[in-house]
Amino acid sequence: MRQGTFDVTKSLLLIRATARAGRRWAKEHVYSWLILGPVVVGISYWTAWRLAGNLPEWEPSPSLTIAIAALFEIGLIALSLSRTSAEIFHPRRPESYFDALPISVSTHLHAALSTRITKTLFIAIATAIARSTFGKAESFGMLDPMLLFFYVAITSLSQILAALNWIHWGHKRNLRAVSGTVLALAVSSALAGFVLALFFERAYFARAFKQWLIVSCIVWIALLYALANRLHQRWRRSDLEYARRLQTPNRSTDFITRAIRRRLPRIVAAQLARDVRLTLRAFSSAVYVVVAVAAMWTLAMAVALATDFLPAIPPSSRWLDATWLPQVMAVKITCVLAVISMGSLLPVLIAYELPHFWLERAAGTTGLDIWQAKLWYARLITVPAPLVIWFGGAITGKLPAFYVLPLLAECLWLWWLISSLMGALSFEIPTRPELAIIVTGSLGFAMGLLASLLWPIGLIAYPQMMHSLTDRGRHRTRYYLITGDE
Repeated sequence: MRQGTFDVTKSLLLIRATARAGRRWAKEHVYSWLILGPVVVGISYWTAWRLAGNLPEWEPSPSLTIAIAALFEIGLIALSLSRTSAEIFHPRRPESYFDALPISVSTHLHAALSTRITKTLFIAIATAIARSTFGKAESFGMLDPMLLFFYVAITSLSQILAALNWIHWGHKRNLRAVSGTVLALAVSSALAGFVLALFFERAYFARAFKQWLIVSCIVWIALLYALANRLHQRWRRSDLEYARRLQTPNRSTDFITRAIRRRLPRIVAAQLARDVRLTLRAFSSAVYVVVAVAAMWTLAMAVALATDFLPAIPPSSRWLDATWLPQVMAVKITCVLAVISMGSLLPVLIAYELPHFWLERAAGTTGLDIWQAKLWYARLITVPAPLVIWFGGAITGKLPAFYVLPLLAECLWLWWLISSLMGALSFEIPTRPELAIIVTGSLGFAMGLLASLLWPIGLIAYPQMMHSLTDRGRHRTRYYLITGDE
């Protein structure tokens, strides 16, 4: 009994230390969370609200609602892999000193779980707001807080379990463990889908189903906690060092370094080669997420072109009018979305590297060098998107044959325009990658949509845009190079 009380006390101390670090960050970034954050979220919310009001009413079936909710849960788990693993193992974080103290393994898990629950609560709050705004006019009852509690608990424990196995798989390649984890995460995603579907559409489900779901969630939460706690106790000692040296360089990427150095200045090429190596080694789970999102855009475009979803091409379409055909516009808009999805990895990379900018200061790197490296990084990681999108649209046979090659030129121009814009804005909000993704993604989509409708707009806007953003980007990068993440 005394040992259990002692572990609870240590867990509370770790939680308080994490909360104190969060308060210090809030004091240093008042503008980000007090002004910029609410403005961006408010604009996004207002835009979604107006768009939902203008669209025709859509009532998905219960099976489709459950499938969408389960896919959302899978994406949420995948997106949080790197951050959750950092909360558990503390690589390159001040909390790593706790490993040298006489603290039990379960205490680290409880502290990480509390952090995960706190962050997932914001998702639950956003879900409640989305239901009250876009859902049916139903009053909140006693069942709704219980459903949100189940969702937060299942999501947080699933993220912990996925992060533990992500690190262990990279270290040991244990196929048996990862197979069991994939099965457990599939069950968690299905349960979370049922919970969200019941939260949004209670009328679709019978009373017996609600009771069964409540009992299943309680049992599954207990099983998830027991499994995560056991695996953490077994694997932490062996996986701890691997988690801390996860992003070391790899000789297999030397050819990339040589190819980049032939085209760019030495300092810019060295930084770009380092960023590419980190990406290929999956420094963050966001690498998998952006690739998956881009693949989903490609698949959706192929389905739309292969079916009768889009209007048929007029038999007497002119060459100059082909750029506005529905099939051609679908390829170009998909290219814009895929480039934005892939380019969203840049803010995550900058937030990851920002605490280590003292290395650049010690090496004498200028702000312009770092900005150019990030600009070329945005172009390099997004270059597969226009090629894959164009090829996926061409093989469907639904595009005009005489406009296939001009469409490739348009896709490449859209890639260059959007990736250059996102790269040029890379240091606008480097300490808040979520807000940076929203801001740069919105601007990139607006510019890409205009250029898709009328490509000369991009030719006119690009020189002026890059001329002004180059000077601003250099000064912004120099500021963060001097101050670091402070």
